[in-house]
Amino acid sequence: MGVLTAEPELTKKRYPGVKCFDVSGGRLKAIIAGIKWSDIVVVGGGELVQDVSSLFYSPYNLLPLFLAALFRKKAFAWAIGIGQGRELAPLTPLLTKIALKACSGITVRDRGSFNVLYKLGFREPGMILTADCALTLSDVPDKQRRSNILGAAPRDVSNRSRKILPLELRRKMKNYEEPDPLPAADAWAELLDKHVDRHGSEIILFPFHTGCLSNDDHEFCDLVMSRMIHSSRVKLADPSLPDEFVRLISQCRVLVTTPLHGAIMSVAAGGVPVSVSYASKCIRFMEQIGLQDYVPAGEVGIPGKAAVAAVEKAWVNSERISGRIASTRVQLVQRAEKTAEYFRKLFRI
Repeated sequence: MGVLTAEPELTKKRYPGVKCFDVSGGRLKAIIAGIKWSDIVVVGGGELVQDVSSLFYSPYNLLPLFLAALFRKKAFAWAIGIGQGRELAPLTPLLTKIALKACSGITVRDRGSFNVLYKLGFREPGMILTADCALTLSDVPDKQRRSNILGAAPRDVSNRSRKILPLELRRKMKNYEEPDPLPAADAWAELLDKHVDRHGSEIILFPFHTGCLSNDDHEFCDLVMSRMIHSSRVKLADPSLPDEFVRLISQCRVLVTTPLHGAIMSVAAGGVPVSVSYASKCIRFMEQIGLQDYVPAGEVGIPGKAAVAAVEKAWVNSERISGRIASTRVQLVQRAEKTAEYFRKLFRI
């Protein structure tokens, strides 16, 4: 397996045997080198296609598929998500259709993404509806524990403003001004402090995304903690220790989250997510698991009074909710496993 990486030495240390293509000398150069080296080009995860972060986001993510076609390499789209409606620029569906035609197989992680690609002409068995692979990462205990730990995964999404240039380039521009993160941080701090006042809970903060390509969740978690009255009751999970990160998620009775994978991992671990949504992908997953009532209305990515109420409702009813969604969770895990099965069958691995 080969991967693009900004830190090849760290990647080699953490994943021995993986071929590293260093992006520090230029991403396009690294992508071309990786594709020429490979037998199969895999794109996947998250929102493969959306134009809210920047109008370059979708073309950049689809570029490996165009290059795979150019260099006559096999390609596969692995459990992808597709933006909906206004999350896509007018030309993006056509671009997506052309790029995905390079794929020998496609799996999509939700019905909304499946429907978008169906309208573009893709059909079963070449395209299969599965589920997000992260659902398979945690084993749910037979007996649910009624812990007193609230998990939180805050994210500053103020830069998702449909600009032309990606965030990292905007930050290099002379006149660029960062949006003020304090209002969002204070809203998160207030929600968590109120929960501690009411239940005496411990809090674990989960920074799901770190790095320069977007707003750094670790920095925002630090800011939220600094604005809290009860900061002494807060623990910060370390995303560089993935096994420990997953273990801490499994300890949380409820996880209130802006990142989609906060909700996914909470469900995988047998907890109850509350989604402070910032994109349709978050809402689609909560509907998929039957928890659409736990997507509180309010500003994008900023918890308000409705979020406080939703967390309280999830907290009080956590055992009943976990029991209610248990069979759906099992079905989604089974569907999530289909991507790897299809990949192996398709390429006879």
